[in-house]
Amino acid sequence: MSAKEATVIVPTTGDRGALLPYSVGSIQKQTLQDIEIFIIGDGVTDETREIINKLEKEDSRITFFDHPKHERRGEPYRHQALQQAKGRMICYLCDRDLMLPYHLETMKGLLMDYNFASTTYIDVRADQSLNIDQYIGYYGPASETKQGQFKAGISLSNTGHTLELYHKLPYGWRTTPKDKFTDIYMWIQFHSHPECNAYSHTEPTIMYFKRGHFPGASVAEREKELAHWAPVITSQKNIEHIKDKAFRGLLTERHLFKVFKRQIRKTNIVIRGYRISEVHSKIFQKAARLLKKL
Repeated sequence: MSAKEATVIVPTTGDRGALLPYSVGSIQKQTLQDIEIFIIGDGVTDETREIINKLEKEDSRITFFDHPKHERRGEPYRHQALQQAKGRMICYLCDRDLMLPYHLETMKGLLMDYNFASTTYIDVRADQSLNIDQYIGYYGPASETKQGQFKAGISLSNTGHTLELYHKLPYGWRTTPKDKFTDIYMWIQFHSHPECNAYSHTEPTIMYFKRGHFPGASVAEREKELAHWAPVITSQKNIEHIKDKAFRGLLTERHLFKVFKRQIRKTNIVIRGYRISEVHSKIFQKAARLLKKL
């Protein structure tokens, strides 16, 4: 079995096949090419299956795992596929997101020193404004990292880990309880392992298109967005412009939040005996108490 630099897992379901030429296409265009791509089908339609079969036929690095619809998000199917993985590292991509061309190269560098890592992403809002999000701020051995940072959530698309660490987990991907988010449930399992050594990187390497909780926006709407952005991110000049615009979006949002807080302090509204200006500190105090219990 010939080893690869990376195995990329792309879960998909239903009629979302039209998104795959774009999301999978962004994986195929990575600067790191020694990879394999596992498309995990969780109850796909015939139309989606046809699209995946075409992608698989055109690129020998792609393998399609076709399964009936699972009760949740097909988590056990991911575990089954990873038993065949040949990549030193495992990365993921939601079928609605795009990898910037250097994502896998960046993850490779991080996972030389750590065994679990995440980057940030460019958040493409519904109005097409841009922002940067998901810097978690954890680093080092799991035993020295606050559990709450993992429970805050990390997107599937900007997370990676070594295959070696995955095989040491007690369960791997498994059916998520209905009251929990799939990705967070999995990342907590990683973080609970004594050998987990994690790092969060500030570099944005993913174009993120969340449109409400699954399934969110229609496939047609999502396809239109990806069709616009996929060719844009093939140019490094365009990517630098996108990152600059997203950074300015982040600064603007932070400024507006500060203005909002100043205005709030001037109000005389009272909530449960506290003025508005006091509420945020009470919230943080309560959050701190909860985190100490984790």
